[in-house]
Amino acid sequence: MGMDSGLLFSMMMMQQQSAAQAQQNAMFENITNRNYAAQEREQARLDKIREEEKAAEAATKAAGEAGYKGLLGSTETQLRKGLLNYTGAVDAVRSYRTKYGLTPSEEDVTSLTNLYTNELQPQRQKTGIQSAYQETLGRDVSESELQTAQDRFNQGYYTSVDDLKSSLYKGKEYTDKFNTSYLDNYYDTMFGKQTVDAEGKKTGQRTFKFNKSLLPSYDTAAVNKAKINIPSFNDSTSGTPQELQEQIQNVRDTRQYLYSAGLTNLQGEIDKETQSLKNEGAKELARIEQGGGLYRQLVGAFNFS
Repeated sequence: MGMDSGLLFSMMMMQQQSAAQAQQNAMFENITNRNYAAQEREQARLDKIREEEKAAEAATKAAGEAGYKGLLGSTETQLRKGLLNYTGAVDAVRSYRTKYGLTPSEEDVTSLTNLYTNELQPQRQKTGIQSAYQETLGRDVSESELQTAQDRFNQGYYTSVDDLKSSLYKGKEYTDKFNTSYLDNYYDTMFGKQTVDAEGKKTGQRTFKFNKSLLPSYDTAAVNKAKINIPSFNDSTSGTPQELQEQIQNVRDTRQYLYSAGLTNLQGEIDKETQSLKNEGAKELARIEQGGGLYRQLVGAFNFS
């Protein structure tokens, strides 16, 4: 019995659909396989990069660990020599370990802290204190002064040697021994350094040297005639700045008087000479006038009419 045509058509369609589905499945499997292969290659590439990064990181850490001991020793040496301060030394250690990806070592930081706090800082403070007293007061520091200064550093009252120097500048010893005021320095420049007594303390007096040849010379007879006493000045005069200034003013006044007297005397001589010329001129005019009168009388005596 023959197969129904409709059934045959249905079977053919099913076969075609089945073939198409098989082809589609094959294509999908092929694409999936290719994607998977690509993913595996990418994963392998990423794994290789990570391995290389880990290897590089391990090499960096190894290099850091290898050089860390030297860095720590160098940092300690620089700290001891004062080439690095405490903060710089700690920063150098921490920055190094961060740079090479090493775990922070607070033990080494603590070691540096103990070195600085217990050994270096006290010694530097002592040296700074000794230098401050030598440079400021010109003497060695006493044990009690040293202890007081160290206590003030530890308490934060002094934060630097300059703070200590500033305190010494304000002290009585410094002001007694050295001059800090503008006037004292000015007087030192004008009159020289202060004289000192037997105990080495400054007396407040200075010595002013004077060159008498700077005064103008004068005629002793003229001065005696004017009944004025010209003071006699010594080659040097000692006294307080005020006394020396008064003495200098006396010299200036005397010099001004001598110059003025000289000019006045010169003007007197000029006036005297001028008056003498005037007198001689008047006499000559009188003689001429007298001669003219006689001439007129003689002429009048003759009669020409």
